[in-house]
Amino acid sequence: MLLALAMLAAIMIGWTGFIASDDSLYFVGADHWLTDPPFAGDNHWSTRFPLLWSFAVMLLLFGRGYAAFAATALLWYGVLVALVGLFATRMGGARAGWIAALLAATLPVVISNATTVSVDLLETSLLLGGAWLLGEGGSGRVALARGATAGACFGLAILCRETSLLSLVALAPLFLIGRPVSRGALIAAGVGLMVILGGEALFQWLLMGEPLRRYDIAFHHDSHIDRAANLEGNFLIHPAIDPVLVLFINDDFGLLFWVASLAALVRGRHLLPKARSGALIVLATMAAADFALVAVLTHKLVLNPRYFMLPAILAIVIVALWLARSTRWWRWPLLAGLVAINLLMLSVGNAHPRWEMDSLLAASQAFPREMISGDPVMVRRARLPLRFAGRANLRYAPALPGGLVVAPESIAPRGLVLAHYPSPPTRLGGLIEALGGRPFVPPALRHRMFAPNQTMLLVRTPR
Repeated sequence: MLLALAMLAAIMIGWTGFIASDDSLYFVGADHWLTDPPFAGDNHWSTRFPLLWSFAVMLLLFGRGYAAFAATALLWYGVLVALVGLFATRMGGARAGWIAALLAATLPVVISNATTVSVDLLETSLLLGGAWLLGEGGSGRVALARGATAGACFGLAILCRETSLLSLVALAPLFLIGRPVSRGALIAAGVGLMVILGGEALFQWLLMGEPLRRYDIAFHHDSHIDRAANLEGNFLIHPAIDPVLVLFINDDFGLLFWVASLAALVRGRHLLPKARSGALIVLATMAAADFALVAVLTHKLVLNPRYFMLPAILAIVIVALWLARSTRWWRWPLLAGLVAINLLMLSVGNAHPRWEMDSLLAASQAFPREMISGDPVMVRRARLPLRFAGRANLRYAPALPGGLVVAPESIAPRGLVLAHYPSPPTRLGGLIEALGGRPFVPPALRHRMFAPNQTMLLVRTPR
């Protein structure tokens, strides 16, 4: 019951929903599989077949609307939370499993991907599942079967996103050492991996005549890296330590890595029995490889917290194993504090990142018989919601003389203002406002707390 309540609270506080970004592209790809299969994909996002197939199933079940988006996101959220809980249970018992599930269910970097269709939670689930299977070991055919299945999980993760290869670099030193996974199991994992990737290459060759087409698309889909994304929620000082700062000073992780570091210092090797350490060692090696390579490849990747999902899962398991063996009088206060910090971090996020698009849609609904002009980028983003609403009355700015335009208050054109669309506050800001605490919030924080987006205006231009 506590886990269910925590999941419900985290989803309600952190809900963003449709953001008219990658989720729009996933919808087009999934819809194509329903209307004209098979579909080889025509861009970076529509080649992520494991996500597209699950999304297509939800479109069949719930129809072509927002319900299918939510169902797909929540499906992989539930799968990841369950998998983390079961993994920690295997490592340290039922109490560790429940603690890990609670932490995963409320971690902001998880919730930010749990309310909109994204590939991150599915990819992380596959990597964790593969690490678990590989680390379980065994002997003879059992070890080979687990290795081959783990390899299949890794192959599917790569089909979700090619950056999964970064964490798989860890398998090379494990192969050289021969522990805790046998070389035979690792070879079987390589076979399982190649079956998946080879099957996808064969699929692309049969349909498009180019077996490595998905990789060509992946490595050329974005020639420009938006370095401004490095500053989103990050506290950066110098490239040499910036990746570490992302883990320790970012609202997407709360205090998780601080407490995990404390747990590692206090308990060290005694976190779990040696007989069950194989899977955790594999996961730790993969997480370390993922972190190190993302940190090094700054010319190809931005320091986005979602690239550190595997290290976050490792930190969750370490904290859960520590707390499960700690004394009760401070175990529960510390767990409650971690969950509370997670929910607090969620509550300060901007729940309406596409407020300009939302304002366009509100104006479109208020004036369904007139064409509403807006920023071309936002008009394009609004096409899918407009389609769901059965309207087609948006056009690119500038507006015709006497026409309607939606624009930010700071750059709105002259004319008769028909409507204001003030930005909704953050969840925490709304609560503070309802309790009458706004005057006590420092001026430097008021904008972020109570108006994270610009106020939008609906203006009728002069004739």
